[in-house]
Amino acid sequence: MLKEHGRGVQEDAGQDQADSSRFVLDELYVGHAAVTAHRQTPHFVNYLSRINDLAERNAFVLDAVEVA
Repeated sequence: MLKEHGRGVQEDAGQDQADSSRFVLDELYVGHAAVTAHRQTPHFVNYLSRINDLAERNAFVLDAVEVA
């Protein structure tokens, strides 16, 4: 669990078993406000300015669901 501006953030990275050149970064935030705040940080702004030149990027913002 990483801490960013007092909000809990979890980051996990994985490598695709079928395509070793594909990596997935999964970030978990405590709520929409934390996502919005993260997207305003200098490192994220820098990331956005560079990532499209480095890799294919697909971003998804999901809401948690309870599984019974």
